[in-house]
Amino acid sequence: MSTVLLDITQAMEARVLDVLGPLLGPVNLAFPNVTFTPTAGTPWARVDHLWARTSPGSAGVDSYTRHPGVLQVLLFFPLGAGAGASLTAAQALCGGFTRGTSLVRGDTTVRVQSASVALGFRDEEWWAVPVSVWWLVHSID
Repeated sequence: MSTVLLDITQAMEARVLDVLGPLLGPVNLAFPNVTFTPTAGTPWARVDHLWARTSPGSAGVDSYTRHPGVLQVLLFFPLGAGAGASLTAAQALCGGFTRGTSLVRGDTTVRVQSASVALGFRDEEWWAVPVSVWWLVHSID
């Protein structure tokens, strides 16, 4: 039985912990389907996996499957404190997921295609900065 989806998730989340854990603290990272309540005034991040459509990577019965997707990390910082701290965290995250980075978990290798920061915006009492990490996996399923 293939574990490619679990492997992708674990590889990406482990790298987020490695990069943002020292900056925000591991307890301030919200992962999918894990209970989390942010603390007022304390920076935190929400991690989401945006799966894209899988497709055959080549012709034939034994061809590999392309699994593309986006790791979406939304960084939250206290509103009114300036953009410096949020951009520092965004830059660290992009640095942890540079183009060409390979993350291995089990038999799966996740290859980072790019990481980019989008325009920050106000979200209630938070300044939110989105970081998108585009990735691709080739697997034999």
